[in-house]
Amino acid sequence: MGFFSKEECNFCGAKEGFLGRKTLLNKSGYICKECEKKCSFLINVSDFTPEGLEKHMAYMEKQNKIYKEAYEVLDKKQKEKFVSSFRGIIFADEIAMFEVIDPKADKKVYKELFRYDQIDDYQTYEIENTDSQNGKKYAEVGVIINLMSSVKDIWGNSEYAEMSNVHPYVKELKITLGKDVDTLSSTKGIIDKLDKLFNRYEDRSLLGNIKSSFTGTEEEKRNRDYVKNIFGTAGSMLKSKITKNEDDIQKAEEKKQGLKDMTENLATDNRAKYTKIANSVEDRILGN
Repeated sequence: MGFFSKEECNFCGAKEGFLGRKTLLNKSGYICKECEKKCSFLINVSDFTPEGLEKHMAYMEKQNKIYKEAYEVLDKKQKEKFVSSFRGIIFADEIAMFEVIDPKADKKVYKELFRYDQIDDYQTYEIENTDSQNGKKYAEVGVIINLMSSVKDIWGNSEYAEMSNVHPYVKELKITLGKDVDTLSSTKGIIDKLDKLFNRYEDRSLLGNIKSSFTGTEEEKRNRDYVKNIFGTAGSMLKSKITKNEDDIQKAEEKKQGLKDMTENLATDNRAKYTKIANSVEDRILGN
């Protein structure tokens, strides 16, 4: 098992030299470059046993099926793209999922998507430039998206291990959007999009501030709509009890369900809605 020896790939049986393979966790096996293409570009295969990687490849095969049958078929107008020369994101509200754009991903056999409801939090990041001759304030800027993940920390714990729909392999997505720049302007598009998805967006422009002074902030408008929905549902239910009319009863049930959905979405920053959409897509394609 020296530098010049050839070892057998645990997944395809090909024998590869040192430069054509990688060693798996605790020297439990090997994976060749071709089989590694079936793995996510966001993982380190050397952190896995052969059994763990086999499960990962099965996961990626399912991801690729969802990508091909639910995402790739969408019209361009149904996708919102934010791409730099380093990395980027394409959002697809129709299926409540998004793709991370990276040159490394292009070399992979299987494509993967991330669900909106897997997003725990997000923020911009910036690295100050230490090169005084460069003249630019930041060496690098971008957005970090923290995912609800079953991946364990260094102490062997996972905050979301018992939850469903969490990501099984990735905890953090680092989207680099600019290098050697003076501002964070390149991060605005993705942050605004995420804020809109999770009920955090407020238009801070001069026009936006003027408008909100008359109509209220986005949060105030959501709260007004919620109160209005409560009274509307109560009125509809009262009417159905008085009239006992089938149409009125049906409308009251629809109002009641609408209020329930609205309550869940307000409580979860829309994640409840995204869970239903993404689950529906996965059930349709994977037959869960």
